[in-house]
Amino acid sequence: MIPQLMKTTLRGRLDDPFWRLNNLYWIENKRGGLQRFRMNAAQSRLHRNLWTRNVVLKARQLGISTYVALYMLDSCLFTPNFHAGIIDKTLPDAEQKLEKLRFAWEHLDYLPPHADERERALAYLGSLVKQFSGSCKRHEWHPHTDARTRLGFVNGSDIRLGTTLRGGTLQLLHVSELAHVSVHAPWRAREIRTGAINTVPAEGRIILESTHEGGRFGVNYELTSQAMQNVPGAALSPLDFRFFFFSWFDNPDYALSCGSSWPDPLAEYFEKLEQDYGLSLSREQKIWYARMARTMGSAMRQEYPSTPEEAFSTGNEGAIYGACLMRLRELGQIGIPFEYRPEEALYTAWDLGLSDHTSIWLVQYYGGNVYWLNHYAANQLPLEHYAAHIHAWQKRYGPISAHFLPHDAAHRDPHGHSYVESLARCGIHAVRVVPRTPDVWRGINALRKLLERSWFHPDTLSQRLNAAGEPEPSGVTCLEMYRTAAEGSGGTCRETPVHDAASHSADAARMFAEAYEHGMLAPLRVSSGNRLARMR
Repeated sequence: MIPQLMKTTLRGRLDDPFWRLNNLYWIENKRGGLQRFRMNAAQSRLHRNLWTRNVVLKARQLGISTYVALYMLDSCLFTPNFHAGIIDKTLPDAEQKLEKLRFAWEHLDYLPPHADERERALAYLGSLVKQFSGSCKRHEWHPHTDARTRLGFVNGSDIRLGTTLRGGTLQLLHVSELAHVSVHAPWRAREIRTGAINTVPAEGRIILESTHEGGRFGVNYELTSQAMQNVPGAALSPLDFRFFFFSWFDNPDYALSCGSSWPDPLAEYFEKLEQDYGLSLSREQKIWYARMARTMGSAMRQEYPSTPEEAFSTGNEGAIYGACLMRLRELGQIGIPFEYRPEEALYTAWDLGLSDHTSIWLVQYYGGNVYWLNHYAANQLPLEHYAAHIHAWQKRYGPISAHFLPHDAAHRDPHGHSYVESLARCGIHAVRVVPRTPDVWRGINALRKLLERSWFHPDTLSQRLNAAGEPEPSGVTCLEMYRTAAEGSGGTCRETPVHDAASHSADAARMFAEAYEHGMLAPLRVSSGNRLARMR
């Protein structure tokens, strides 16, 4: 017998997606129990303002991926021949999201113990939905390189998952943790942008949701910053991305009643946050943040940002210079224009690569501070290319007093030529080879000390395009992205700097710090100019 409530209150409700999402589906909560899904404030705001293209920047554990999973399931159940896709950082992560969908479908007709009339009516309604959508079928096939999983329904709708999903046409695409992919597998992030996103027509829907990492570089940052440039409330085309940001204080669960104080730096942080953004944080919220920050350390503002700027100002996990640079950004010492002083010495600091990246910084040091004026990096180009760039800098800034190169610049190639001699033939003189530092961490710590009193010109933030027309990270971004990774296992495991695209510019900056430590910034008169340089 159809429950009486079905004939009255629930009649016609199935036409409303918002009602369906808040009444039909069961999820497993954080305690491992079953509960009927109800949108929280963040989920509701996202649902009511969804556009055809959406970028969601968020703190951890706000339930956005759960909402998107149920929204995807609901779209498939109530729209015949609806095709959706899930992309995650790994295939197992994508499969976990698919299991959420399967769980919700299987429990559509779940009747909880001691159910009242409304619960019986909803369970009956769920059974009808299952009947009309047909059995939830799992299909697996095994291509040459991977095993993919697809969830299909007899109404012709289906959900497939993967790590790129190029090909076919999708009405809804969910890309989770694109920031992680952008940092750890940038080629796959580019494949998602050029492949998967193009599987969704203009009238379809894309939801990119991620906790950010990688600073101001990568596909996720580019798409997010583009979405942020769209004026809120302004008309968007179907191909424009709408930006959503959900901070840690958007989650009401992030509050603690135990404890009574927090350190002075956090008190200043809370006060500035409230003044700048018109917030009113409760004592319980501040206690939660302080306790969580003790555990998360420098990753706190990445995992639980208060503002989008905070999320972008953090580097990767294990970022070596991340905390230093984040502090400089807070002090306004990154990206603020300043004039170079022609009466002070100019230096360049290099990291060399013959078939690899070569990176160069242009630096001044005076008054106890370091002024990073410019940065250049390229890959697989002849020495003459870099020499031409140095000559261009000298036309713009004036004579360069010294060029600091790593110790291997003095080594001779099979033809008996050293890098120093080759530079001299290109008209680059005053080259000084920095002695090799046995422990890279000594050089890293030397640079950390200099960064505490550094200023970075906007030119150090500019990106260039490589030969393929793809953007390369700026000098400051490379410093932010420079990180460690665990090497070895067990008792021999240690953190070692990662050699990647960011490490070359970081090593070039370290070369200046090591030259400084070796006392190589001493007075010397330069024949090509009338000013005093500093050089021994």
